[in-house]
Amino acid sequence: MIAQPTIEQAYAEEDYQTVIRLADSLLQTPTELEIARLHQMKADAWYYLGELEHSLEGYFKAIHAGENAEVRNDLLLLECYSHAGFCYREMGLFQQALPHYKHSLGIAKRIKDSIECAQQYYNLGTLYEHLGNYERAIELLDSAYQIDLALKDTVALGFDLSFLSKLKHQMKDFDNALYYAKESLVLLPLGGGNANSHANRVKQVGSVFLAQNQLDSASYYLGAAEREYLEIGDQWRLANCRLEQAKLKIRQKQYSEAVKVAEKANDFYAQKGESQHLIHSNNILAQAYGEMLMVEKALGILEENQLKCERLGDIKILRDNYKLQGELFLKMGDEQAANLMNQKFESLEDSINEYSNKEQLNRLALQVKFDKLEHENQILTEKYATSQTDLVDRDYRLGWLTWAAIIVFVLSTFIIVAIVNKNKKQRQLLENELEELRSQIKILLEGDTSELTADLSKINECLNTPLTDREFEILGYAIGDLNNSQIAEKVFVSVNTVKYHLKNVYEKLGVSNRKQALEYIVRAN
Repeated sequence: MIAQPTIEQAYAEEDYQTVIRLADSLLQTPTELEIARLHQMKADAWYYLGELEHSLEGYFKAIHAGENAEVRNDLLLLECYSHAGFCYREMGLFQQALPHYKHSLGIAKRIKDSIECAQQYYNLGTLYEHLGNYERAIELLDSAYQIDLALKDTVALGFDLSFLSKLKHQMKDFDNALYYAKESLVLLPLGGGNANSHANRVKQVGSVFLAQNQLDSASYYLGAAEREYLEIGDQWRLANCRLEQAKLKIRQKQYSEAVKVAEKANDFYAQKGESQHLIHSNNILAQAYGEMLMVEKALGILEENQLKCERLGDIKILRDNYKLQGELFLKMGDEQAANLMNQKFESLEDSINEYSNKEQLNRLALQVKFDKLEHENQILTEKYATSQTDLVDRDYRLGWLTWAAIIVFVLSTFIIVAIVNKNKKQRQLLENELEELRSQIKILLEGDTSELTADLSKINECLNTPLTDREFEILGYAIGDLNNSQIAEKVFVSVNTVKYHLKNVYEKLGVSNRKQALEYIVRAN
């Protein structure tokens, strides 16, 4: 009877070595604490200590005990399946993690647990992001974010923002990636959540700074993350952080230091078996050797890596592998082999970066239309309140008029009744308009936004001078949040030509900027 609160207390105080020792002891003797829960607590302890293989073994034991228990504990099973997915994900085995997260989501939906549904949407989104399916990742993140927003769960929103930062990083939207990463840190101060959550977000900020080539800032944040991982003993994430530091050393042209740091991470991953992490560390190591002109050694690593990528189905790292091989073949003077690798790289790059401009347009149009409806709702509410005040004042004046004009009592009564009825009708009309507008907002937020598309024929019907097909194409990219340089690359013209077309478009629409152009399209549709 005394043992149960002891292990629970140790768990609450994050004394994980004590949790493991007590769990082993309790599993040897009868206890009121269920066997599945003991295995789960022990697995959690191993997880926080960074021992993912031991943790995964514990979760499987907890799942087996829970599935065979006389009374099924769905919440415990949900957590164990989900945490098994965590372990696989952190080990770089993303395909193996997928069915465990899906199983957790199925349980969460069955028991109607909104918080856990949001968590599993988030977990699945992180997997699809790693596997290169960004469209599915964004869809799942949006589902998680909407639930967390409705529940006002700031901790969960912090995880959502951290994940969104990673997606923006992958999409090379570095300014927003940095913004979301810093916001996620605000929502999870040091000491909040899992022991490694803060370090993960610090590392994410460092990674974005590295992508922006702000090397001093990157060095500061990656160094801070490394110290946090060392303090909590999280070897898996420490290795991942060291890979980012190796990339930083390469940018700083400190190639021998880059090799030393990358080899530390590579040695750790090699001991754990084949995974995406091992492939990624090989790529970075090969890049460092290539910069040191040890080309043959680098190519040997990449050729072995190519086979690993194909076995694991990781197209993102395979893409990077092709690019590195092409650069190394050029250094050797083998242009034919370099061109072949570059063709393979470009093919995979196109597949990974293929996003729907229509979906981006719909999201922007939805936001503009929602802002417009919200503004109209505010105006209507104020109009309704003013009408209510007018009604009170009018009734007061009519009362005095009735007492002062006894000789016209009958006529005054008739007038009062008529006015009151009219005002009631006006008030009812205003209430109906207000309710209808609120319903429109609800439908807009919860409904299908696919209908918010730009139609050239509809727009041209509203214009004295119609848009050309080229102007309409450039307008679509402009309101799809591409800058002028990106638009120029899309349509194969110069930046000045893009500016010229946009100037003509704005003149025809009677607007002066992209936001006004987007509002015009929403109204035209």
